[in-house]
Amino acid sequence: MVRVRLLQLGALAAVLALWALIAAAGLVSSTALPGPRAVAVAFWQLAGSGAFWQAVGETLRGAVTGLVVAVAVGIPVGLVTGVYAAAEESSRLLMEILRSFPVIALLPVFLLVLGSTPGMKATVVFIACVFPVLLQAQYGAQSVPPSIRETVHGYRIPRLLRFRRVILPGAAPSIMTGLRLAATTSVLVAIGVEVLTTLPGIGHMIMESQQAGASARAYACILTAGAIGHTIALLAQFAEHRLLRWRPPALAGGE
Repeated sequence: MVRVRLLQLGALAAVLALWALIAAAGLVSSTALPGPRAVAVAFWQLAGSGAFWQAVGETLRGAVTGLVVAVAVGIPVGLVTGVYAAAEESSRLLMEILRSFPVIALLPVFLLVLGSTPGMKATVVFIACVFPVLLQAQYGAQSVPPSIRETVHGYRIPRLLRFRRVILPGAAPSIMTGLRLAATTSVLVAIGVEVLTTLPGIGHMIMESQQAGASARAYACILTAGAIGHTIALLAQFAEHRLLRWRPPALAGGE
């Protein structure tokens, strides 16, 4: 584990060194690619302003709101369609049609219907995140061995208790995989919506910086967006390990 971490840090240091070398050599204009030092100074200045942290909060609020609703909808629907073949077959065509639409391409429709509001941003995040959660929950429910289902059915265990005690624990690894995917997606989509609209957040701050010619500040905001996404992914991974600690290590990741 230590060796892996050292290799990861070494790769990161190499990228930073290459970035600094390209910027110092003037191979790319400073407007298009400011050096790491300039970006670090810009980030330090941003970190001291309340507007920056307010933008971070707006991005997180939209991402988390949409993600929570996606989880609340996706897990129950996925479990039901995974357990009952009739529900899965009847909803398959609708799911495939809805999944085929690029969410960002539908942004003009959401703007017309909901307006440029925080609720619209959360709705777009929800649409983007619900399918990874739903499909992984469905797959997890289908992966519960038929012998276990038949045994539970034979004992006439109530349906709700059956879902809570048998189906949900059996589907948990797959559900956590869907949550990890959705968690990262939520931040990316929230920032994408902010870039394309006037909604406040890190994405809008990136656009403002670019239009003002403050490329170092724009890069600082971009790196902040990446850090937020990486942090969300780490938190989701930590939650997965905590919730699935009862499973053998080889199975804890849903493999």
